[in-house]
Amino acid sequence: MADDHLQIGWAKADLTPEEPVAMRGGIKSTGVMDPITATVLILDSGDVDESGDVVLISCDLQHITDGNRYEADMLGNVRRFLKASLPEVNSKRVIMMATHTHVAPSVQSDPQYDLFASKRIAEAVQRASQNKKPGGISYGLGHAVAGHHRIATYKDGSSHMSGSFQSGSTGNQNFSHLEGFEDHSVHLLYTWDTEKNLTGVLINVACPAQVQRGDQLSADYWHEVREELKKSLGPEVFILPQLSAAGDIATTVMVEKKAERRMMKLRFPQIEDARTARRKQIAVRVSAAVTSILPYVKDSIETNPYVAHEMVKVDLPRGFPKRDTNAPPFPIEIHALRVGDIGMVTNPFELYLDYGIRIKGRSPAIQTFVVQLAGSASYLPTEKAVQAGGYGAIPKTCVVGPAAGDKIVEESLRLLGDLWEE
Repeated sequence: MADDHLQIGWAKADLTPEEPVAMRGGIKSTGVMDPITATVLILDSGDVDESGDVVLISCDLQHITDGNRYEADMLGNVRRFLKASLPEVNSKRVIMMATHTHVAPSVQSDPQYDLFASKRIAEAVQRASQNKKPGGISYGLGHAVAGHHRIATYKDGSSHMSGSFQSGSTGNQNFSHLEGFEDHSVHLLYTWDTEKNLTGVLINVACPAQVQRGDQLSADYWHEVREELKKSLGPEVFILPQLSAAGDIATTVMVEKKAERRMMKLRFPQIEDARTARRKQIAVRVSAAVTSILPYVKDSIETNPYVAHEMVKVDLPRGFPKRDTNAPPFPIEIHALRVGDIGMVTNPFELYLDYGIRIKGRSPAIQTFVVQLAGSASYLPTEKAVQAGGYGAIPKTCVVGPAAGDKIVEESLRLLGDLWEE
């Protein structure tokens, strides 16, 4: 073991079920379009503030259940399996996150699949631990137009989400503006071995994996991202997706739809299905962001970055839009991680983008990776969104209100501040 090197371990697990499983909305799967995958990255700086490895696990799932909003508890299952098989791993440092594909197995609806997937994930963490080798990290910022703000605000001040629930449209004669911001940043963490060979890439984008529909299982556009990067980086390089704050973001194009469709047909004439072409389009853009800055960050590899982690449990005021004083609080975990000059903070919500921008804007880190759906919660809209009444900002879709979002922002910034004062 090289004492002056960060220890890095990678592994992945195939979470594709062998039998039909429950999917979102009570649908039963009829087949597999592409594999469902979990990817594990372990970072060990030697003492990692004397508390052990940090374990990051990304899954091609809609949610990571944590026993909070749903009875199912995949996070708890994985932590329990690891306590038995890998007791040196601190369960408080096991961080799971979902890409939010809508065509994945429904963990909360299928206990057998939950157990199957949890065991495979724990086994992958074991392999990653066994595979730890000296290496280094570098990081950078790219951009890719993947997600779009999906809520149209009309002249009367009301907001309407695109899609069948509210049929929001920029083509409506009363359309005034899109309700919020779009974030096209791609935050990238690269890992390297001691010979400066690339071993993996963590990719953080503000775009849920929600192109695909139907009853066939799929990782959505992340499958195409992996396939694209195999061509340029090689098949041995691991890809770990992260979903940044994107509760009001979707893959749906809201403006210039006709031009986008035309360009997809010109670029991918061999692909007839529009959803498949859209997945490919996003994948090409994200992959280009990864590869375009690679030559520059390869010259800034850190083999012994400062690594620190904190996790707190926060009780949020339950009730929407205002606190229900008769209801028990809604408990969540927030993780904060520092690796050199980059920061990472997690939350379990479909967090509206404005909260993520507030965290990034005030963070002490050079780059800040905001990660949502590191657990299972609801939408968490802003006060502005609540007043306008778009789909993600109504009682049907929320367990907490904007006060909880404010608390997440402040607690995330407090944790990052603590890590930068050490």
